[in-house]
Amino acid sequence: MIQKNIYIILLILFIAGVNTQIFPQSPYKINWTKESIIFGTGLGLSALSLPLNDDINPLTIDEINDLNRNNVNGFDRRATFNYSTTEGKYSDILLAASMITPAFFAFSDKVTNDFVPVLTMYFETLMLSAAVPYVTKGVTQRVRPFAYNENALIEDKLTKNAKRSFFSGHTTISFAMAVFVSTVYSDYYPNSDWKPVVWAGSLALATTVGVLRYSSGSHFPTDIITGAVVGSAIGYLIPLIHRTENDYLDISLGINSNGSVVNFHYEF
Repeated sequence: MIQKNIYIILLILFIAGVNTQIFPQSPYKINWTKESIIFGTGLGLSALSLPLNDDINPLTIDEINDLNRNNVNGFDRRATFNYSTTEGKYSDILLAASMITPAFFAFSDKVTNDFVPVLTMYFETLMLSAAVPYVTKGVTQRVRPFAYNENALIEDKLTKNAKRSFFSGHTTISFAMAVFVSTVYSDYYPNSDWKPVVWAGSLALATTVGVLRYSSGSHFPTDIITGAVVGSAIGYLIPLIHRTENDYLDISLGINSNGSVVNFHYEF
């Protein structure tokens, strides 16, 4: 899983952040109570996703033979005619590319002088965008489009992965990275003429990943649209709740008579 080494890195960042001077003009601030809540949420979702996905029973031959694309809603039905392992591999490559796009911040003095909050937010974004769809896959167990396709390999149809369609993890992560990179760039360089280029380029990359997940037969349009919405929300909200001047949105941990609670505070 993508989350495998993220938790160790976040722990290192926590230790480093305690004694690290944040860049004076930083648009972001680190609150370790807040980071612990986000980290704990990601850890909990990841722990939950493992048994959910392990308990998936692969399709049987009889179940595959009984699949009828006419039972798929009209909006999604066209995806059942798609199947391409090559385009699936291309989507893997572009996913990896989207995950390393924040590396371009290494060329910015503003960001490199402020690496602790930026790197922390990056791994939180990656962690949540990987964990949320994986949990949902285990809960819904939606059959992928290629399982309806007579031209798809039977070996692919007989795996647990054939029942992990909703919703697209590739698209979620790609859009989370696109919006995260674009938002962070905009916050550090609010007057830059390159902002439209950064937004357009990163979103184009994420959109291409989504298109390839569709054309490969891996996902229905509703899987991809959901992934794009959820990923974009994560990519935007993580920087938002860390902004230095943000005094209208906060996350805190409290204790009442019923035990520990997480408080979300928003002021209009």
